Amino acid sequence: MPDSKVFLLLNSFNSGQLRKFSEFVSSPFFNKHPQLIQLAHLLIDNIRKQKNAANRSNKSINGLEALSDDAQQLSYLNAKLLLLVYEFLAYEAYDKNKLRKHSYCLWQLRSYSLDTHEKGQIKKYQLERSKNNYASTESYYEDYFFYKTLDKLHLDKNVRMYDENLQKQNDALDIFYLCEKLKIICDMLNRNIVIKANYIPTFIQPIEEIIQSTDFSGQKLPLLQVYYQIYTMLRFDDDNAYQQLIDLSQAYVALFLPEELLLMMDYAENYCIRKINNGATSFYEEFLSIIKFKLAHHLLFKDGFIPESDYKNIVTVGVRTKDYTWTAEFMHQYQKNLRPEIRENAFKYNMAVLYFAQKKYEDALQLLMEISFRDISYGVGAKTIQMQIYFALKEYEALINLIDTFRLYVGRHKTQSDYRKKANLNMLRIVKKIVKLKEKSTFLGKHKYHNQLEDIKHLYKALSPVSNSGWIQDILDNC
Repeated sequence: MPDSKVFLLLNSFNSGQLRKFSEFVSSPFFNKHPQLIQLAHLLIDNIRKQKNAANRSNKSINGLEALSDDAQQLSYLNAKLLLLVYEFLAYEAYDKNKLRKHSYCLWQLRSYSLDTHEKGQIKKYQLERSKNNYASTESYYEDYFFYKTLDKLHLDKNVRMYDENLQKQNDALDIFYLCEKLKIICDMLNRNIVIKANYIPTFIQPIEEIIQSTDFSGQKLPLLQVYYQIYTMLRFDDDNAYQQLIDLSQAYVALFLPEELLLMMDYAENYCIRKINNGATSFYEEFLSIIKFKLAHHLLFKDGFIPESDYKNIVTVGVRTKDYTWTAEFMHQYQKNLRPEIRENAFKYNMAVLYFAQKKYEDALQLLMEISFRDISYGVGAKTIQMQIYFALKEYEALINLIDTFRLYVGRHKTQSDYRKKANLNMLRIVKKIVKLKEKSTFLGKHKYHNQLEDIKHLYKALSPVSNSGWIQDILDNC
């Protein structure tokens, strides 16, 4: 029973959901089976006790035997209760969509031909829409369904006259389709870049033609404007489209839902990362400006916490831009917003990053020794810092040994994307060649040293992507 689908699903509910489901299952409108009510309350009580208990490993369910000693009967009740949980989840989704509720009510009112009630629901929809006047594909679809319902109400009256709702239905559907289609195309293009997928977007040319002929004056169709820039940026690696994306997102910030705005900024951020990995280090400043924008609009928090990967990326970029004061302030200010179980580890690692940037090498190495790395990103980050410190201290023999073990470490871990693995291996390849040249510099003639250095620079330019390209460029410039 503790391993049953219904128990595992209910166990994943938060306290508010458990309370609501208890009310749901007890309502005779949804359930008239008294044993299902008993079983639901029994499971919910056990889940609450186990979540509050000190020993959470105890998964037994107390009181089950009082319900029934027939295994087949219990299995039947479990299956029926699971169906009720699914209905509850569907109802939760429906209940959150206030616009759809008003439209559904209108649709049903068609059967009663009561103008007063219809007008009341129309006003409620319009009031709710005015309170949630965001530019989103979901809102455009709700408008389409609403105008479709109004047009059906008009047709039911058998009045042969012009009704504007058919035109509004058409326009809302066009906007919904164009925005949703463009978002899907952007997602396909992005996944093709990030995970080397083979998605094939369709109808690109006619959509381009429609958008290019569309009037966008006066904040018209902001969602379509933004996603067209994202599309152009992804498809053509277009820096101008990137800048337009940033400008439009900031200009229309009040018109987008937080999750929509976050997705737009993620596209921009990933573009910066690809540019940086390809050697365009000026995009570090762009990346940091996006981070500051996200912080200002509270877009980085998930369940009240900043994900450790975001925390790490922010520190890395702050260091790359040499904005040490802001970076230290960020680390201390938002340390409390990391999850408690990783807070100390993440803070120490990122402090080591900052110490290294400030050339406090001994302090950085000491902190790295105190950290237990939870995933490959921290492992790669730590070894990269060690590598950079050894290079700065001219400990070339130790550095070559580290590079060899580093390469094995990268190759052994299968969780990295092909893109990230290639970037790290290219970094190690270049750094090893630089170190080998440094070791030979004492007996190489000036001309030979220069020629071999130029060969390495040509190789560096030919390789793509390369992790830590800014650092590599710096050491090549100073060789």
